[in-house]
Amino acid sequence: MKSKIRAITYGGILSAVILLATYIIKFPIPGGYGYINFGDGAIFAAAVVLGPFAGICAALGSTLADLLAGFPHYMLPTLLIKGLMGLIAGFVLIRKPRLPWPGQLLLFAVCEMIMVGGYFIAEIFLYGLAAAAGTLVFNTLQGLAGIATGLTIVPLARRIKI
Repeated sequence: MKSKIRAITYGGILSAVILLATYIIKFPIPGGYGYINFGDGAIFAAAVVLGPFAGICAALGSTLADLLAGFPHYMLPTLLIKGLMGLIAGFVLIRKPRLPWPGQLLLFAVCEMIMVGGYFIAEIFLYGLAAAAGTLVFNTLQGLAGIATGLTIVPLARRIKI
């Protein structure tokens, strides 16, 4: 019972960390194409600590960041995309707790490709194909920031025990 309460508590805390890493620590992209943030790295750290349950934290924290940032039309795509990223990263990192650096790089790259592809599809529906294609570069930059952040903080997150 205590471990379930602890996991739920960590889930709430890590949802807030993801929200803060996405909303507070950000660098705007010129032209109004969004911003580069450290939220994806926080999702990967949550995946190490919580396993697949990190999908819920990723979905909640990232979706709330979209709401607070004034992008409510991105809330549903973000809920699905970031939730899937946290779920996949959590499954892999729980099954392979000592995944070596190259494996982590591959995992994070796959998760970020899901992010870039997911937002590309969502933006086709929101703005059309030409506008969606124009955001691919910026979403890829966000993905690279997520990979770099994840590779940096995941070793620290491994020290957290539930």
